[in-house]
Amino acid sequence: MKRLLTTVTFFGIAYLIWESTLPEAIAFVLPIYCFLTFVDQISRRIALLECITFIAGLEILQVPAVTYWLLPSSMPIDSGTYFSYALPAFSLFYLGLLWKNRTPVTTNHKQTIQLSIDSLHHNHQAGIVLLLIGLAGFGVRTFVPGAPTFVSYIPSYCLYISVLYTWYARSAFRWPIIGLVAVVLGAYTIREGMFGELFFWLMLLTLFLTTGRTKPLSGQVKALFVTAALSLLLVIQSVKAEYRYNTWGHSRQERSGNAGLMGELLIDRLTDPSKLLAPAHFFSSFMRFNQGIMIGSALAKVPRHEPYANGEVLLSLVHPFIPRLLWPGKPQTGGYENIRRFTSLPQSENTSINLSPLGEGYVNFGYYGLLFSLGYGLLLGWAFRLVFQLAERHPTLILWLPMLFIGCLTMETDLLSTWGSLLNNALFLLVLRWLLTRLSIQL
Repeated sequence: MKRLLTTVTFFGIAYLIWESTLPEAIAFVLPIYCFLTFVDQISRRIALLECITFIAGLEILQVPAVTYWLLPSSMPIDSGTYFSYALPAFSLFYLGLLWKNRTPVTTNHKQTIQLSIDSLHHNHQAGIVLLLIGLAGFGVRTFVPGAPTFVSYIPSYCLYISVLYTWYARSAFRWPIIGLVAVVLGAYTIREGMFGELFFWLMLLTLFLTTGRTKPLSGQVKALFVTAALSLLLVIQSVKAEYRYNTWGHSRQERSGNAGLMGELLIDRLTDPSKLLAPAHFFSSFMRFNQGIMIGSALAKVPRHEPYANGEVLLSLVHPFIPRLLWPGKPQTGGYENIRRFTSLPQSENTSINLSPLGEGYVNFGYYGLLFSLGYGLLLGWAFRLVFQLAERHPTLILWLPMLFIGCLTMETDLLSTWGSLLNNALFLLVLRWLLTRLSIQL
């Protein structure tokens, strides 16, 4: 009831006091409701799907709505045209994602985690093995940048899963392992200037470690967590552009880390917090999440200047099944071709923007793409439920949810990236469990 009252209050402010249009007011308050739901579910459930819906609502609805109020000239199309697609697309994605995810199979998350804890009671070996695999993966992705993801990025995720294994196994080495993982993640962030992995993995691990508690977190503790997360996000957005400007060249091969510069920037922001809350910086940080620019540009260009793709996006569902060795011309993830073909936005090698799966639905099917948004939500929700169903027989599978869904958290990507990440990570897990079983190591 509190969530509903808060949402209605913000709707009244947006619609009556700020005099926004009805679609803009709805677009502004829906993510607020999703956010309150997400916070409410922290420590009660593994609030992964609630997190996805909030981020999607923020990027596709709320930030574009605020942009239309403050800087409408920066949007490619008018507000009415944009929200005529974005509002129903998000709503159907939301319904598909959460459909049947309150069934008994996926309701008692604490019980599922407790089963994992029980199965790890005498298994301290698995966490150490995962730590070593993760370190090897980080070594490959750091020193062999062109290596396939199956031997670099995906194995490196085992580093984070080792935290869950050692924590729930109550390993005597859990604190040293957590410290080592923090050092590796921090060093990689400094070297590459990529901050998303730092933020998302900290958030995912927090969601899991708080859900295993016998008593849900209080509202005050949740508020502290949320404040810390938002503060970290503000700091990241504040230093990211300046750090990259001084450490990145014109291509991905021209990147270098500078720990001294990173330290100076962090000290500067922490000793002068007013820089974080300056209106210009705050607005630029907020605009960073504006997925409406990409979707709006596609709405403006397709089909007026570029015909609908008529379902080519569905080919992305089969791409992960075909090894690049057998298909040298297999499309790369990252969306460069989508942006070039379906929008009028500039893009360089050192930037990565994308249409989002909901935007891909439009450029392929027009307004019939709304059904694609529903299907995409159903696909992710089904994968989430499937893990819980399999965890009834293999309890520790639940601890791999962060790795399976790490590529699905944000809408700043494409179907090939999200579906490919989910499928490739699942395939890696299957192969890893098979290999370690042969070595008498149980995951």
